[in-house]
Amino acid sequence: MNKHKMIAILIAPFLALGGYILADIYSTNKDADSDKKLFVTDVCRPVTDQCEILGVGMEMHLKFEVTPRIQRLLPIRLSSKTSLDDVAISLVIAGVEQAPMKMKNIDGKKNWDIDLMPFEVISADNLVVRLVVSYKAALHLVEIPVVY
Repeated sequence: MNKHKMIAILIAPFLALGGYILADIYSTNKDADSDKKLFVTDVCRPVTDQCEILGVGMEMHLKFEVTPRIQRLLPIRLSSKTSLDDVAISLVIAGVEQAPMKMKNIDGKKNWDIDLMPFEVISADNLVVRLVVSYKAALHLVEIPVVY
């Protein structure tokens, strides 16, 4: 047997084992991406504090302190049962997105707030909230159609 065949026979099991391990790592990371989405449990009505958002290991409530109106500050509160690393929010009104803003931590990284100024006329069916939550070094995203 020549030396090339001998080397190939000796290396082949290691290549197969390495491929098996890399395939496992790839499939594990692929499944982890699906965990980074947040879900709204029902129709989101944040004016009446009826907007529950769920994710892997997270449960949050979004609340508007007042009814959204153009050129009037809109205080938004986000409360969570778990400590969050960071939170950013933006409003999308009639398909136009406002710049994302970082929410302020009130206490213990469980309560967050921000005051936003809507720049467009808001109706009952044209407001969407985009929320990005950093939790355990991963970003979790949700887009919430708002009804009020």
